Amino acid sequence: MDASHPMQGVPRRAFRISVSSATRAPGSVQGDALANSYNDVPYTSSPGPARHPDRLATIGMLFGLDVAPVDTCRVLEFACGDGSNLVPAAALLPNARFVGFDFAAQPIARARAMTDALGLANVRLLERDLRDLPEDLGTFDYIIVHGLYSWLPAEVRAHLMPRIARHLAPAGVAFVSYNALPGSHLRAIAWDMLAYHTREIPDKRSKLAAAREILNLAGMPASDDDSLLQALRADLRKTAQGSDSSLAHDDLAEFNHAVHFHAFVEDAKGAGLAFLSEAHPSSSTGVGLAPAVRIMLADFDRLAREQYLDFLHFRHYRESLLCHAAALSRSKIDPSRARDLHAVASLELRRAAASPSQRPPADADVAAISRLLLACWPHAVPVPDIARACSEGAQQGSRHVFLKPIEQVVIEMQAAAQLDLRSTRPMVAATAGERPEALPAARWLVREHSVVPSAYHEAVRFPDATGRRLLALIDGTKTRRELAASLGGSFAMPGGSARLEHALDVFAKKALLVA
Repeated sequence: MDASHPMQGVPRRAFRISVSSATRAPGSVQGDALANSYNDVPYTSSPGPARHPDRLATIGMLFGLDVAPVDTCRVLEFACGDGSNLVPAAALLPNARFVGFDFAAQPIARARAMTDALGLANVRLLERDLRDLPEDLGTFDYIIVHGLYSWLPAEVRAHLMPRIARHLAPAGVAFVSYNALPGSHLRAIAWDMLAYHTREIPDKRSKLAAAREILNLAGMPASDDDSLLQALRADLRKTAQGSDSSLAHDDLAEFNHAVHFHAFVEDAKGAGLAFLSEAHPSSSTGVGLAPAVRIMLADFDRLAREQYLDFLHFRHYRESLLCHAAALSRSKIDPSRARDLHAVASLELRRAAASPSQRPPADADVAAISRLLLACWPHAVPVPDIARACSEGAQQGSRHVFLKPIEQVVIEMQAAAQLDLRSTRPMVAATAGERPEALPAARWLVREHSVVPSAYHEAVRFPDATGRRLLALIDGTKTRRELAASLGGSFAMPGGSARLEHALDVFAKKALLVA
């Protein structure tokens, strides 16, 4: 099993509309056919830290917004699918209120089944069209719109930003993902090929098989390929290996409208919304670009700089945060506001630490904080406690003296993806107890999915059936002996206890165990 980034650019639609007439009523025959496509090949939601209210709250706080406390916030997810993102967050925030809607019946039914199984009273799930939301839906502190913006016809997309603005609280933060240009021009090579190759295949499953076949054939190397063609063919092969969900609802999507960042910002501006930040602050730094390029970027204002970063990185996907224009009083992060946050080792830092070729950071402050956060993982450390904790953990009684304010260092480390800042600290166990217990939502999801959420809402992948069986079993009622007996096989043989202990240790390191 391993942790992975959330799926990029996978659409979910919360509307009913036909290809031939974008103005048909939501209940049209063609519209129902589109809904059926999501029932025939369900969209598989996945968790992602960027789509958790804590990430939205943290970045909003750093930019000076008077955001709502996450523990008691109100969250709305457009096109929530089967609830794999929304419901696990609700399970760990019982005093917060969550609402999700989707127009496809089967995903919503699955989301309701998970909510009922977990006994959650703070989740409301609606089978509704984007343009037909209840008048009394209310306002929300955090809104999540993943995989929807780029996959709407223009006539329907015109309703999206106004809907976000209508339901976003005055100091709220909204997450919107979308396919971006110029990078999506390259991805469109595959999209156009698949659309043509499968144009006369009505059955969705048959379309998937034909799509994988042509992708694999087009991805085969040719003797005269240059470096560009080699890269394009590798991307085609990667697309062919994607899930049925991503292939059916992204690469074979009937609508796929990639946009330049500046056009997205203008669309938001028309609804009274403003660009706050990317959900991953590291994507806005320009790290890795040549010095001359970074000097050029320094002459641009913030929004122009974001657009040029897209050009320079050939970016094909964005996860942008929006707020009401009236609420945004500053365009830069205020490092002093990090004092009220918690720091935790990022996935990138943990992966780097696991690499035998990785060298310690050259910056002494960064190195000291990295050592601390890796030693404390999966626990988060309050930012004000970092200096003392670094000194207490120093070897041979040496005391690390920070050259810059702690708040400034952690902001810079966040921008370099070396740590994550959070407004809350999940109750997660660093070691398995006598009767270990995994996160309830992860136990429920792992019965049918290979990807489950950690306590930090990271996507943890279980490629093997045994790992999934074990995770489903550890509900806090079974001893190790009982777990081994239930698993059987190698766990019931000599050395089985060591294998079980290793698996539980891995679960703890993936932040899957309840404290």
